[in-house]
Amino acid sequence: MKRIKIIVSFIALIFVSSTAISQNGKVVLNTNDVPEDTHVHLDDFPKDMVIPMIHGWGGMTVDINNTPKGTNFSPLLEGLENDLCQVPHWGYVIEGAIEIEYDDGNKETFKKGEAFYMKPGHTGIVLEDLLLVSFSPEEGMHHLGEHLEKKMKEMQEAQSSND
Repeated sequence: MKRIKIIVSFIALIFVSSTAISQNGKVVLNTNDVPEDTHVHLDDFPKDMVIPMIHGWGGMTVDINNTPKGTNFSPLLEGLENDLCQVPHWGYVIEGAIEIEYDDGNKETFKKGEAFYMKPGHTGIVLEDLLLVSFSPEEGMHHLGEHLEKKMKEMQEAQSSND
């Protein structure tokens, strides 16, 4: 019950806020832009994406990261600025753990039951099978999602040609 209260409070904090600032200083959250679907079940997220996400939540994107232990995100981020994700994320770890490394060399570990803020300029390695939900500025997530899909396709094609 306590975990549910924390999750609800955390989500409410995000959406009650009238503005959020992206890495380039633009206002990206519009709380008057109400999504058609105001709630979604984990099973309803797209199944054909590297990181399943739903855009259009008042300028935010909600995503579900369900990733196995040992996954290193660095290869997928190659080609982005400094080869790192430049999108900030706010979220909650439902299961597992992930180590985040920032462009300044600092590291943090987010574990089951923790709400987090992941600042721009990061990569990560999954320490334990991971299930997390995060909210991020929609503007940056469109670009990130396209990049991840392109990198995954390139990696799959390279693997196929090596077989």
